[in-house]
Amino acid sequence: MSPSYPFPKDWSLPLEPPAEYKRLRQEAPVCPVRLWDGNTPWLVSRYNDVLAVLGDPRLVVDSTLPGFPQLSPAAVARQGRPLPFFLRPDAEYRVQRAMLVQEFMPRRMEALRPRIQATVDAALDAMLAGPKPADLMSAVALPVALQVIGELLGVPHDGADDLHVLSRTVGSRASSREEARAALMALDDFFLRLVEANLREPGDTLIGRVVTEQVATGRLSPPDAASLFHSLYYAGHGPSAYMFGLGTLALLLHPEQLGKFREMEDPAAITAAVQELLRFVNVSHLARQRVATEDVTVGGQLIRAGEGILAQPDSANRDGTVFEEPDRLDLHREAHRNFAFGHGLHLCTGRALALIEFEVVFKTLFQRIPTLRLAVPLEEIRFKKDENLLGVHELPLTW
Repeated sequence: MSPSYPFPKDWSLPLEPPAEYKRLRQEAPVCPVRLWDGNTPWLVSRYNDVLAVLGDPRLVVDSTLPGFPQLSPAAVARQGRPLPFFLRPDAEYRVQRAMLVQEFMPRRMEALRPRIQATVDAALDAMLAGPKPADLMSAVALPVALQVIGELLGVPHDGADDLHVLSRTVGSRASSREEARAALMALDDFFLRLVEANLREPGDTLIGRVVTEQVATGRLSPPDAASLFHSLYYAGHGPSAYMFGLGTLALLLHPEQLGKFREMEDPAAITAAVQELLRFVNVSHLARQRVATEDVTVGGQLIRAGEGILAQPDSANRDGTVFEEPDRLDLHREAHRNFAFGHGLHLCTGRALALIEFEVVFKTLFQRIPTLRLAVPLEEIRFKKDENLLGVHELPLTW
């Protein structure tokens, strides 16, 4: 019988992927697994096979196709509602992604660095002026992530915490279909009102520009635009905030590497260190879903048209045939080939922005608070065990 997916994790080693992946890479790199609904897609665990899957145009992201693997009851809650743009058929996805390319150009994102720095500094000022210990998640990680994506898109900061709670409900494998659907409706309704407001009076924001260029001209319907903006907001704050927490934890648990990081001044070295953190700690710990549109062979295994595929990024990021001593954090490693942002057509649209956020947060945090340390033992930290993203509820720190 196929093993159940997702695999159990050893929470005494919270930054390590499930140990089963290492065995599968050696013994069964392409194998069937059983999902919550009884479907049995193929799980792909080796680096080169994951690379092949994510780059193969015959293996598509299309949640409207019957064989597309759904990872939780909440994942099917969108039936009858507009799909997020990253789950649409490739032709539709390409059109909507093209609307965003200019908005997320690296040079445009780099121009935001001073504003991101000021946002991080303000959050740290408030944390340092408050009581100790402090929770990094509520003091810095979530406020910074929500403010950066909110300002870029043009989402009012009032109510951002409520939007995050709704997003967590959508992204939780513990949410029922009904709970996820109610949260989705609330989010879609919020962003639809934002679309309508920008139709009346466009703002100088990403939402304002897309509404003016695409919605007002009839190229994009208001409900589809609302779903697009909801997707960007969801993907633009949760992964970043969770990575702020886990990346900080990883550095604190590896003091030798933290010492090297503190000494780094070269921007290229800092970027490389962040890429290694992304390889070592992958908050997107669930597989990238695909479905075959025709017969294809992956890792020597024939996959029939209509069968689902799960490409496992955190397993690929620990593949010893690609990364020497893959279970060791090494901030001087060349790790830009990791799968934290995906690969191929569905490479993360906002990756340039996310990298800048990570660089600013980690460098500023440890420069300004050189004596920063965990305020509780590792075993007392509460991890988010049922979400599509790996994170912590709180990260208590002192200095």
